[in-house]
Amino acid sequence: MRNVFLPITSLIILVSSVFANAGYASDNTEILVENGYVRESIPGTSISSAYMTIKNLSAKNIRLIAASSVVSERIEIHQHTMVDGLMRMRQQDYAEVSAHNITEFQPSGYHLMIFDLKHPIKAKENIIITLHFDDQSRIDVNYTVQGLKQKKHHH
Repeated sequence: MRNVFLPITSLIILVSSVFANAGYASDNTEILVENGYVRESIPGTSISSAYMTIKNLSAKNIRLIAASSVVSERIEIHQHTMVDGLMRMRQQDYAEVSAHNITEFQPSGYHLMIFDLKHPIKAKENIIITLHFDDQSRIDVNYTVQGLKQKKHHH
């Protein structure tokens, strides 16, 4: 009896932990991420950028506070702003998504800067980036890598 008990208990614990984490990747159904893509890395560099539309369907403001991925140890939230007639890029602590609103991550605006890529990323690859929000929710987003010469169209 003892020989049967341990394997069954181990199996129950394993299955429970798998199902407990299955929904964790996208545990906030009031946040939608659409139109996500990552730029192909330029040969000889170890950086890229990611873009998307974040929709907040809830009645409260949320903040994107971090992003992480296996392709890089360092992903930062950045924003381009116009200062004295010049476009400047600055790291941001967060990106606000107002209640019942959207925030666009696009060239010349908010975007994710991906530094120190572990390997070059090529067009048509898929990359998972986890978005971390201030309400402790996380969303795993599957981004398609877009070629350097390809332009993304939003509709």
